[in-house]
Amino acid sequence: MLTCESHRAEDEMARRICRVQTGAFAAQRNAPTLMTVTIMRFLGGVLVLLPFAFATLAAGSACADPAPRPDAPPRADAPPRADAPARADAPARPTAPAAPVKIHQVFDIDREGNKIGATTIDIERQNDATTVKTVTDISVKVMMFEAYRFEHTATETWKNGQLVAFKSRTNDNGTKHAIDVGPGPTPDKLKLDVDGKHSEVPKTIAPASLWSKDIVNHPDLFEPANGKRLSIKAKDLGEETLILRGVKHQTRHYRISDKTPGEFDRDLWFDGDLLVRMKLLGTDRSTIISDLR
Repeated sequence: MLTCESHRAEDEMARRICRVQTGAFAAQRNAPTLMTVTIMRFLGGVLVLLPFAFATLAAGSACADPAPRPDAPPRADAPPRADAPARADAPARPTAPAAPVKIHQVFDIDREGNKIGATTIDIERQNDATTVKTVTDISVKVMMFEAYRFEHTATETWKNGQLVAFKSRTNDNGTKHAIDVGPGPTPDKLKLDVDGKHSEVPKTIAPASLWSKDIVNHPDLFEPANGKRLSIKAKDLGEETLILRGVKHQTRHYRISDKTPGEFDRDLWFDGDLLVRMKLLGTDRSTIISDLR
C-alpha cells in the first residue's frame, strides 16, 4: 500500500518536472520567434522613415549650388574668373597716362669770358604733349654801371610735334614785348599777336627758341623775344666732341642764319636732340657763348 502511494507520488513529481521542462523548451523555441517579431517591427519603422529622409536630402541638394562640370558654360550671373581671358567684344580698359618726362637745363651766358647772365630751360614731355618753359636774365655792366638789361620768359606748348600755344614777355633794355600764339580761325592757321597786333600765320610756324634740334630745320620761325618772322637756313658742320664743366658731349654742330645777314646768326651744338652750347655775336660784335652748366 505504501509502495503504491510512493509510486503515485513519484509519477506525479515526474509529470510536473516534465511539464516544467516542456515549458522551458517551449520558451526557448518561442524566444527566436519573439526576437524576429521585434526586429521586423523595427525594420518596418525604418522603412517608413526612409522616404522622408530621401526627400529631405533631395531638398538640401536642390538648395546647394551644384559643382560645375569642366565642360559646362559659365553661368550668366557668375563673377568673372581672375584668370579668364578677355572677351573679344569686351570694352578696352582705359590705360593709365604715362608719367611725365622732365628735363631741367641751366646755361651760363658769357661775354668775352665774363659771365653776364643765365638761361634755364624746363622741358616736360607726357604722351604726345610737350611743354617748354624758358627764362633768360642778362645784365651787362661797364665800370660798375648796368649798360644793358635783358629779361625774357616764354612758355611753349606742343602736341604731336606741332606748336599749339606760345606766350612770351620780354624786357629788352627797357623796350617791352608781348607775344601770344593760339588757335586760329581755321585748322590750318594759328593766331599771332605781337605787341597787340594780330595776324594769322600757318600752323607750321614755330619760335626760334632752339632748345631742340628739330627746330633747326623748321621751315617757318619767329623770334621769341619780339615776334619778328625769320627765314632761316641751316648748315650741318658735322660731329664735334665738347667738354663742358668736365662732362664730355658728343655733339652735332649747326650754323644757322637769317636771309638778312647778321640779323639772326647762331652756332649751335646738340647732344642728341638737346642744345648744349650756343654762340653768337652781340650788336657790339662781342662773342657771347651759352654753355650747359
